[in-house]
Amino acid sequence: MDYFVLATTSLVVILPYGVSRLSYSIWLKPKWQERLLKHQGIRGRPYKLLVGDTKEFIKQISEAWSKPINLTHQIVPRVDPFTLDNVQKYGEISFCWTGTRPRLIIKDPELMKEVLANKQGHFQKPPVNPLILIPSRGLITLEGEQWSKCRRMINPAFHLEKLKMIEQWKEKASLQSSCEIDVWQELQKLTADAISRTTFGSSYEEGKKIFELQKKLLTLTLEAM
Repeated sequence: MDYFVLATTSLVVILPYGVSRLSYSIWLKPKWQERLLKHQGIRGRPYKLLVGDTKEFIKQISEAWSKPINLTHQIVPRVDPFTLDNVQKYGEISFCWTGTRPRLIIKDPELMKEVLANKQGHFQKPPVNPLILIPSRGLITLEGEQWSKCRRMINPAFHLEKLKMIEQWKEKASLQSSCEIDVWQELQKLTADAISRTTFGSSYEEGKKIFELQKKLLTLTLEAM
């Protein structure tokens, strides 16, 4: 009898606590964060219980991908229609919802530069799956003093390689009236070259095989997740 009374009492105490914690996590906290953002003049989509903007994101992506791609350089409406729609409706600094968490969208170049530079360490990175840290542990995942030290070390190499890259682009453009450049590949090469020179004292071409193997390892890790 005493055991039954004790179990009942525990249930009466624990159940309201669990309900209150759940209510706080899925409703009260998101609505409080929404009010704080709006109080700072940042507009965005209203919070929807649990799902946030997931349904709207899937809907817009599905609609964009159901249409034939246009042969133009205006790829944003197809690649990321949700973010484009959010910026057009709510401004260059706005927010949306990933489940119960607000996500800030920044289109202002100066603010983007400030966030990426992150000199004071005010902008923390989101939690990362431990599997991602196996093949990659660098500026993307480091925090605080470790990040600052790595950034200071790699900055000069980036500046030098950036100048070389621009000169190569100018040379290609001078050979003909116009030319197209795959900037994504060029930026990947720029990053790899800066890392090679900073870490190993070599160039991307010399360590090309290593970077190709690292890319395969990263792909396999993401597939395993």
